[in-house]
Amino acid sequence: MLDFGRYFLHEHQIFLDNISYETLKLEKPGREVKLNCKDTIIAQLMEKSGVKFTFNRTMSFDPDGLFFLSVTFGVVMRFNPVYYNEIAWKNMDLAGEFKQSCPHILTNLMSRASLMIAQITSAAGQNPIITPGGATPVKPQ
Repeated sequence: MLDFGRYFLHEHQIFLDNISYETLKLEKPGREVKLNCKDTIIAQLMEKSGVKFTFNRTMSFDPDGLFFLSVTFGVVMRFNPVYYNEIAWKNMDLAGEFKQSCPHILTNLMSRASLMIAQITSAAGQNPIITPGGATPVKPQ
């Protein structure tokens, strides 16, 4: 497991990266639909400065209908220049390491996505959809 406290500086910045909401027409009203919620983590190496981790949560229906919603929050973590050369960063599964080593940051990103989804889904006067805000299994990419 990668020691994030050694290889990254302690300060990091969290930001809203993207929101996409699209209202869709339900093809066959009255037909049962299934709500899908998918979480993904992506790591982007930023040259020698650090890594941008993004957490994305998408919500869709099967069959397609009602709406499609995607919320992405990110965090930039800067490398500690003293220890940067100890690791071959391009060969690492950074998303997997982030998931294992930084549950406190991942929970923060998930909670923000959950809050945003609840606010967006309740904007039309309906009950909000509350999604998990804590560390649940996500698929690193």
